Amino acid sequence: MGSTTTDRSSFFDGLAAEFLQHYRRGPRFIAVTGVAGADLPDAADALAEALRASGQAVERAHATAHATPDGLRADLVTPFRTTSPDGVLVVDGPGLLGEGLRGLWNFSVWIEHDPERDADWSFVATGRKDPLGAPREVASVLFDDADPERPRRLFADSC
Repeated sequence: MGSTTTDRSSFFDGLAAEFLQHYRRGPRFIAVTGVAGADLPDAADALAEALRASGQAVERAHATAHATPDGLRADLVTPFRTTSPDGVLVVDGPGLLGEGLRGLWNFSVWIEHDPERDADWSFVATGRKDPLGAPREVASVLFDDADPERPRRLFADSC
């Protein structure tokens, strides 16, 4: 199967649990990015809230389309490491999985927005090559937010 759908609260609770399974301590960084039309701030806020409900100290930030690796390190990563030695920083913005930025994040979320997507979608099932390539391929989690109350987890691999 290429996707799974669940209610919004359970979906983001599950993402938080998945993240915390691998990243329990220290300053941790999550990127929330995706296609134009996806509601990046809303998803980042929902993930941050689920992490808070799990007992994590969480801060939120937004990165612009013009963010650079050096700028993000200086403006977000370094200050967060010094002020939140055991917290989570959730950053939303376009292009956060572009070359040069990928190494900043412990975990990343790529959001699609396609109301016409079939429930059994995957690139393997369609026989198509991923037109977006690397940014989508390196994300920890992919999901479609076409129905904001029922996000759909996507699996773009062949496993």
